Amino acid sequence: MRCLALLALLLLSACAQPIPLAAPPVPIALPLTQASATPEADLDVAAEVTAAVRRESRPDTEVGVLVVDLREHTALVSANADRPFRSASLSKLLMALEALRGGTVDRASVWRMLSHSDDQVANALWVRLGGSAMITASAQRLRLTGTRPPALPNRWGDVMMTPSDLVRIYDHVLTLPAADRSLVLDALASAPRLAADGFDQHFGIPDGISARWAVKQGWSDSPDDLSLHSTGLVNGRYAVILLTEHPRPIRLRTAADSVTAGARVLNGILT
Repeated sequence: MRCLALLALLLLSACAQPIPLAAPPVPIALPLTQASATPEADLDVAAEVTAAVRRESRPDTEVGVLVVDLREHTALVSANADRPFRSASLSKLLMALEALRGGTVDRASVWRMLSHSDDQVANALWVRLGGSAMITASAQRLRLTGTRPPALPNRWGDVMMTPSDLVRIYDHVLTLPAADRSLVLDALASAPRLAADGFDQHFGIPDGISARWAVKQGWSDSPDDLSLHSTGLVNGRYAVILLTEHPRPIRLRTAADSVTAGARVLNGILT
């Protein structure tokens, strides 16, 4: 590809349909506190995730990981949480939110863009929603401190995003009106193995964590590196963000497999 207290949270699965909430949950406050009982464990897990990714990829691979317990309002694992990464298809989350907020787009297209990571839908929405100006406005509205528009205005995959901002985005999804919330979560829980461009998007969380998930993945390349990201809600409780940048030379599939290796480290604290 060129690119939250909760009253109840959804039980999600790879094939399950998310259940709309009667009322939106209370959004979490960021920044979050660390798990105070075991700060060393937090550091250890973050280091293990990074090491697992680098073993499968390259020793100079950049890794950002953030796991947030949305019920306890606590960050369980954190490394490079405020480092910006090239978003690849994660910027589609912002496009979907802006499109639903406006209420004038084809909802089925938004669903497909999220579930199948359809670039053609994203291309059209990028132009229709205002491109870079939309990213700036969304970042201000959602208080995304590390999100920036791309250097080249037409390259939505080059939007810069941080793990912390992605947690804020997933938290915001949980506060949407019921119909919009259901659409987004259903799409993310229904992501098929093969994306619209034919790439196997079940790397990272889907293949590495044995719990119910609703995910948005990202993969893209540049002359210098590959970006492979796995993000979403796990087990109806945790926001999981795993962002990676792999310097060339490396194969896209190898980079994807390394993200799965990192996600497997997180499996023990999420299941």
